[in-house]
Amino acid sequence: MLKVVTSPTAPASAGATENRPQIWAVASGKGGVGKSFIASNLGLALAQSGRRTIVVDLDLGGANLHTHLGMSRPKHSLSHFINGKRSDLKEMIESLPGTTLGIISGASDHLEVANLKHFQKLKLIRHLYKLPADYVILDLGAGTTYNTLDFFNIADQGILSVIPEPTSIENSHRFLKSAMYRKLRDVPVDTKEIVKEILGKPTEQTRSLNTLNKIIASIHQKSAKHGKILRKNINSAGLHLIVNQIREPSDFQLGYSMALIWKQYYGKKPDSLSFLNHDASIMKALCEHQMYLHEHPHSRNAIQLKHLVKSIIHQQQS
Repeated sequence: MLKVVTSPTAPASAGATENRPQIWAVASGKGGVGKSFIASNLGLALAQSGRRTIVVDLDLGGANLHTHLGMSRPKHSLSHFINGKRSDLKEMIESLPGTTLGIISGASDHLEVANLKHFQKLKLIRHLYKLPADYVILDLGAGTTYNTLDFFNIADQGILSVIPEPTSIENSHRFLKSAMYRKLRDVPVDTKEIVKEILGKPTEQTRSLNTLNKIIASIHQKSAKHGKILRKNINSAGLHLIVNQIREPSDFQLGYSMALIWKQYYGKKPDSLSFLNHDASIMKALCEHQMYLHEHPHSRNAIQLKHLVKSIIHQQQS
């Protein structure tokens, strides 16, 4: 059942999973849809609720998470860790004044940092799992680069931001499709062989498998064991949709329509659906180096983000 976040849900107890932090990744198919605003304020909401939280800016080509948190350019950034100047990612954490929130900035003058090598990505992932926090929020780069998709796919909760514009809608579908298909690589070898067999040689029958849901159903018919493995893999993480910059009543319908498309294409609706209004005070807070959630704690958007945090935590624990 689709959970539309409209009212608070009683939060369950906080805590890391398997002695590691819970990882939430905030992504988008294109830039300019409020991804960093959402990531920064989800981090603040978690910290305000008493959870040890660290936000990590992985938008390495255009890092600006620190700006959304009212900070000037941080002293340390991921580039120091990636380039080997610091051996432990924990050394990159900077505390946000007046909060219990930590931030690891992605701001850098080194262009090569935007294009992580495979071994650098694996090293970073290992260290993300070791961060001293209950929750780690990843602010990912926009688009469908392999690095972005892989960071999205390691998350316990994936949060996709979209705005009511055709390009955003199209690119969000492309992003999720790419992430899901890349996730099919993370299965046992024998299951992977079944996938290759189904998709490797186009036939009249396989051309009709135009959705991931149909592909998995076809594999399940061939082998229930491998079909179940694939379905479990696809459903292993929570998936949440935020429709941002709502201006018209008709914009709400976009969220419900996308949820139905996800169900048809992936066999899975978003675990929650949230709506954020267009709000001029967001840009005002950004320009004045203020934290939106602190300055406007009773705004509709602030309340909605806090409700989303409570809802996700409740779903994790139920």
